[in-house]
Amino acid sequence: MSNPPLRRSTRAGSAKPEGAPVARAAPLPVANGKHAATKPTKSSGRIASQPTKRPTSPTSSPPKKRSRSAAPQSDTEDAKKSSLRKTSSGRRLARKPTANGLPAVAEEPQQLKPYFNPIPSPPSPRRPAAQLFVWGAGNFGQFGMGPDFLGEFPSPKRNTWVDQKISEGTFGSEGAGLEAIAAGGLHTLFVDEKGAVWSCGVNDDAALGRVTKDVPDPKNPGSFMDIDTLTAIPHPIQSLSDEKFRAVQITAGDSISAAVSVDGELRVWGSFRAAEGSLGFSSAAQHEFFPRKILELTHKPGDIEKVVSVVAGNNHLVVLTTHGNVFTWGTGEHGQLGRKIIDRRKIHGTVPEKIALGHRSNRAVVIGAGNYCSFAVDEAGDVWGWGLNTMGQTGTGVLERGSTSDAIHTPRKVYSLCKSAMNGEVVVQIAGGEHHTLFLTSLGRVFACGRCDGGQLGLAEDDPTYKSRPNPDFVAEPLEVVFDEPSDPIVSIASGTHNNMAITRAGVLYAWGQESQGELGVKEVEAKTPTVVVRREGSFEAVAVACGGQHTLGLFKKKA
Repeated sequence: MSNPPLRRSTRAGSAKPEGAPVARAAPLPVANGKHAATKPTKSSGRIASQPTKRPTSPTSSPPKKRSRSAAPQSDTEDAKKSSLRKTSSGRRLARKPTANGLPAVAEEPQQLKPYFNPIPSPPSPRRPAAQLFVWGAGNFGQFGMGPDFLGEFPSPKRNTWVDQKISEGTFGSEGAGLEAIAAGGLHTLFVDEKGAVWSCGVNDDAALGRVTKDVPDPKNPGSFMDIDTLTAIPHPIQSLSDEKFRAVQITAGDSISAAVSVDGELRVWGSFRAAEGSLGFSSAAQHEFFPRKILELTHKPGDIEKVVSVVAGNNHLVVLTTHGNVFTWGTGEHGQLGRKIIDRRKIHGTVPEKIALGHRSNRAVVIGAGNYCSFAVDEAGDVWGWGLNTMGQTGTGVLERGSTSDAIHTPRKVYSLCKSAMNGEVVVQIAGGEHHTLFLTSLGRVFACGRCDGGQLGLAEDDPTYKSRPNPDFVAEPLEVVFDEPSDPIVSIASGTHNNMAITRAGVLYAWGQESQGELGVKEVEAKTPTVVVRREGSFEAVAVACGGQHTLGLFKKKA
């Protein structure tokens, strides 16, 4: 299957919500405890430009995106706060007066037992702080280095803007740096040691979580701040800071973004796209410029369900909760939501729904996503995959050559990677690109499946199993990727459109696959097998990596 044309973007200013300078979206309509979906607003065409985001559909060329100046706003206000308090059972009761006639203060619900999946906590501060390196395409400010650095870097380059902010103490205490990074289609997110979320890059579809057009310039009354300053230079998402949202995890899709807090709260912003163009954020808003709470979890007395993890495909989200439940929403035309979405009711996919891994009581411990597919690992160590499977990227296999199922609409086991088939070894991380997927195990081994015509799987041509594959263009069941130092296990993986990154325990960074604008970082268009980016003998060690549409981010720490 040939690679479809990639979606293109413009450098025009992002759209600003109409009305008040800081518009906030109203809650979605609710019916029987779930958000009711209505027909979305149709979007208009948009102008094309040079760089590209991740393609919105693997089967057809997408239409041009909307012009930034025409992007609609979240068109409702916040709901008024009710004078009623909500009990843990979900009933609303009027506040009862105390003996002195003053209203009683509603008690915060308490968690009385340990969570099945613990809520994530901030990592220990690194000193000296890790430095941010960037490579690939930064044409639209996704490097976060300012409007003077909008080109392409074929190898890792230090982000001097971040270096300066570390020296100024902007990210927390003295010497504080970054905790987490995420690369989207044409935008970047990162979390500092205060838990603030910063964003930069394209804001056509509200991916930055803030308004970047027609923002009044406080230094020049009557004028507006420069668009490049607001997009090419990272800015904190102020609305999250205002609500004291201490982020510990972030994820970025094509134009959708999300963050999880230290309290297990989830915030989402941006917009989803479908094959024919813009789908919208929800039935109530085409774009959501400000982070909002979208997932309402049920609570029982003494047992409060929270969010522990979120991952993004191109245009869908997968969420894992403290109770082992998996929720999905977004674009579902390829089965990536784990449920059937009717073509004429695609907006219904933007309503979060719980999916079952075989049966409703089965609990998950790990989630993952490719561009158009999703994954989970349950408490028994079984691996599940669903979504687009045109090139075997779910790892569930195909019956025979020429009979590949276009989509798997309900979770299906990846039998070869289940704990029972791996002698007790379990999958701990899953990352996918456009048509390929990586699986990292508890022993630091990496397995890959899917498309292989551009080195995406990192498998050597003389590998006996790989050499005897039935189809020359893809591998339908996961095969192990071999690295040059078996004694140094892999601890983290990341996947871009056609490229991959892996970090070892010693901080060595490997890259393989195919690049279009330097995102491999090895000064080669293709690397068929894992190739070193950060050397074992060098002065830096890699601690984190993230792959976007055509750009890559790395946090590298200076060796002692």
